[in-house]
Amino acid sequence: NDLLVAGEAIRNDEDPPEFFSASIERKDELGDVIAAFRQMFKQITEAISDRKLAEAALQTSLIKVETYSKALNKELEKGREIQKNFLPAQLLQIPDWEIAAFFQPARQVAGDFYDAFKLPNDNVGLVIADVCDKGVGAALFMALFRSMLRVFSSQTQLRGRASAILDVNQPINGWIGESMSTNLAHLNALHAVCLTNDYVAEHHGDMGMFATLFFGVLDPTTGLLTYINGGHEPLFILNPEGGVKEHLKSTGPAVGMLPDMKFKICQTYLKPGEILFGYTDGVPEARNCDGEFFTAKRLLSILEQSVTSASALIDHIAESVLTHTGQAEQFDDITMLAVQRASL
Repeated sequence: NDLLVAGEAIRNDEDPPEFFSASIERKDELGDVIAAFRQMFKQITEAISDRKLAEAALQTSLIKVETYSKALNKELEKGREIQKNFLPAQLLQIPDWEIAAFFQPARQVAGDFYDAFKLPNDNVGLVIADVCDKGVGAALFMALFRSMLRVFSSQTQLRGRASAILDVNQPINGWIGESMSTNLAHLNALHAVCLTNDYVAEHHGDMGMFATLFFGVLDPTTGLLTYINGGHEPLFILNPEGGVKEHLKSTGPAVGMLPDMKFKICQTYLKPGEILFGYTDGVPEARNCDGEFFTAKRLLSILEQSVTSASALIDHIAESVLTHTGQAEQFDDITMLAVQRASL
């Protein structure tokens, strides 16, 4: 009968019952069996009690994990909103030019951004950048980099005689712009990269935050493009019939790593029909469900094809990348910028 009572108590997860055998004191084999039964039941009930305590602790931990997960998701959502709000709500419209862009944020907030904005003397600032790290911190630094580039590029005036300033700051390939005033205006705007680098390195250097970025200053009238590529992926100038005409490679280090870094400038021309195309590493490193990259080789194969417009190029690449990734979760932003000069 005690065995049946014990079984019911265990099955119903009840407190240990009073056993009839507990009142029996024997010193024979039956007494040994009764003692063994009591010890076995004690061990079983202790194990059940330990299990219940473990389950309670596990439930408490689960609640804590769920609370943390909700807080983390809320933080990531805030980061996405910060990032999205600092991207241009509407791309700049310039006569005889088309500017197109694509941005898809990763699951984890990163720090990609692009920008196109007006500068003094009817010039246009073009930026594509990738801030290191993930999370809200990356989004906040993205906003800082963007704001500082905009402010400094619009307000900086290098002091001294124009000819002397231009002579000291010769581009890698020399000044090819025909107008001294245009060259000086471009140089003034690009000095924003040095000022931004020094500010971030001096005031936030302990955080180890930096950005790879391309900042170009475009004269829409002539197609003259003066630029700094601070450790970013090369940008491409594409022929109207397809194929890469020119690689705009890095001219300096990433921005914000150390103060007083030197950034060389370079000049080129965008001729009628040509497209300037830039991207962040989230494009070639986009992965599918099998972990396979989209790859730079595949991107270059698309750039070899003829395109009708900047927006058509962006749409084609975006479709190819998203078809490749499918439903796979991405851990880096996918960002592209294309600028085309109208054909004659």
